[in-house]
Amino acid sequence: MLEKRVAIASLVFLLAITGAIGLSVRLWGIGLPTCLADVRPFKEGKVLEQAPKHYEIHYVARMWRFDPPEISVVPGSTADIYLAALDVTHGVQIVGTNFNLMAVPGAVNYARVRFDKPGDYLVVCNEYCGAAHHNMAGVIHVTEKAAAPPPPIVPPASGRELLENNGCTACHSLDGSKGIGPTFKGLYESTRVLVDATTVVAGDDYLRESIEHPEAKLVKGFDANMPPLPLSPAEVKAMVEYIETLK
Repeated sequence: MLEKRVAIASLVFLLAITGAIGLSVRLWGIGLPTCLADVRPFKEGKVLEQAPKHYEIHYVARMWRFDPPEISVVPGSTADIYLAALDVTHGVQIVGTNFNLMAVPGAVNYARVRFDKPGDYLVVCNEYCGAAHHNMAGVIHVTEKAAAPPPPIVPPASGRELLENNGCTACHSLDGSKGIGPTFKGLYESTRVLVDATTVVAGDDYLRESIEHPEAKLVKGFDANMPPLPLSPAEVKAMVEYIETLK
């Protein structure tokens, strides 16, 4: 008799859980995220408008930014979001929605989200990913399309702005204080001892190579934590010129 009651109770509990999942999907649009084994990881973010109010978004998470950083869709839109990571594991949450996915290197995760209400939806990383984790954010603008104004003339960023905006100063100080990476103060034309015991002078060529290919010449005493940055030659040049001034 006891066994029969336990079996009935277990069946009722299972049906209750199944019903709760069904109601969650039907009433609140809550679904299970999907790992897509047949989709190759990608390195660039993009937004594709597949049909009116139907978007396909390829999000790339990396230290410490999202690509694309800003997206605009119209109210009532459905977005199929594909998520990849370039370096470490990130957690991606769209505040104000039920979208919450892990971005895992070597994998592509997928979920669908609907944007019914106009507004700005903050995209945040909710998985600790390094020194500048707190700065990792993006935004999705949900607004009716309007005539696009002419693009403003944006002056080129200074070397210091580029270092700060790309998270470099989270690991490399500007004042000589110790950090995760070597300080930029006094770096230019100093002699660096590498992990293979060779030395190199930190001139223009070395700094440019270290920015574009961080693991090419590792300095002794520091770990290989720096990700490659998608910078133009002009931006790299501006960064090197600013580092030169930090005597």
